[in-house]
Amino acid sequence: MLLAGCGSTKGRAGSTTTTPSMIPRPLVERELAELLLSPDQVNAAMGATAMTVTNTQTSMSDNSATMTPPECLAIDGAAEAPDYLNSGFSAERDQSLNDGDHFTHYLKQAVVLFPLADKAGAYFDASARQWPACRQYTHTQTNSQWAMGPISNTNGTLSTTATQLNAKAPGWGCGRALAVRNNVVIDVNTCSANPTDSAVNIANQIAAKVPT
Repeated sequence: MLLAGCGSTKGRAGSTTTTPSMIPRPLVERELAELLLSPDQVNAAMGATAMTVTNTQTSMSDNSATMTPPECLAIDGAAEAPDYLNSGFSAERDQSLNDGDHFTHYLKQAVVLFPLADKAGAYFDASARQWPACRQYTHTQTNSQWAMGPISNTNGTLSTTATQLNAKAPGWGCGRALAVRNNVVIDVNTCSANPTDSAVNIANQIAAKVPT
């Protein structure tokens, strides 16, 4: 459903006529879950074969006590509660998926609802300013060391990759992507030996489901 706004154009003999401009309606909470990708879609996006949902949440996690420094929390994981504090969001849905007990692929996909598109856009803009503050971080519970890759902000999607410096072969890294469409922020974290652009791919597929 689209909402009509108003625009004006010049008609014949200089007269002004009013034509509607279409504004997408804000999404509501009950629509969030259907935005998330299915395991089959996740398999295709990540080059996996056995991704299954291991956890579904309607409230954000807080893993800030397990890593340092705090400015890297947004890079370390998707939909972390401290990162959305005072942002004005109203609801969220997220799922975690992996491919078994000794998993080689991991995904957390989250969609975060804001009352209006400008609030979602403001959160995205704040994230684009904050992400570069992170250079390197530590998971304190495992003492794993992580280094940031370059940050991209292209076509409404913010993305980067973090690589575990002391990982065993064949290595381990995590892709991060944050996108905004309408009044929804899409927050994705993918991990594997070679995450490449999987986080961006998944974020863009979710974004394509959001009316704009």
